[in-house]
Amino acid sequence: MLPYGLLYRLGFAPWERRDVAQSWRPLLDGARAPAPARALDVGCGSGRDAVYLAKRGWRVTGVDSVEKALASARRRAAEEGVEVPWIKGDVAELGRLGLQPGYDLLYDFGCIHGLSDTGRKGAAAGLTQLAAPGAMLLITAFKAGRGIALPRGMDQEDVVALLGDAWELQESRSVVTEDTPAVMRRANPTVYRLIRRTQAAPASTPTAATTEDLRST
Repeated sequence: MLPYGLLYRLGFAPWERRDVAQSWRPLLDGARAPAPARALDVGCGSGRDAVYLAKRGWRVTGVDSVEKALASARRRAAEEGVEVPWIKGDVAELGRLGLQPGYDLLYDFGCIHGLSDTGRKGAAAGLTQLAAPGAMLLITAFKAGRGIALPRGMDQEDVVALLGDAWELQESRSVVTEDTPAVMRRANPTVYRLIRRTQAAPASTPTAATTEDLRST
């Protein structure tokens, strides 16, 4: 797992440069955009996504283990005039942080794919426990096997196996664009969109649909 605390102290946090508005545009723009409800930001960092959603009416809770990042998140929320509960805790222990279940939107833009196998299982269990029936989950991950310089990553098969029958994969979408740096392009960051099943899938039914990667234009 990357030493996020150390990287924040050194001021090296390239993931904080992601275009937040562009990340949310496919979901929040258009006639089929979900109505604002409860949202959980897993690995919220400096709170850019949480504040962005809160300004649009979402009731967001942010979770991160790095105090320096959370301090930035608190300042950001205050400057933007929104209220966001910021929870300091390990996302691998998500289900043990005292959060109230029933989140309609849960998202992770690059945290879980860097965890150990044990950490991933803990995070997945927490997501399942905290999600409302029919909730949407967004997970962004690099492809698996990126070595020590980048998070270890997860492929679609890893995501589906990790989350199990409780979730149905709806879409996988590569977020590589023409201006994506070469090292990131090779890592092929991909967003996986899943829906919390209202009941377990029958044994004879596949646990997730196979979807074709839809590359951003």
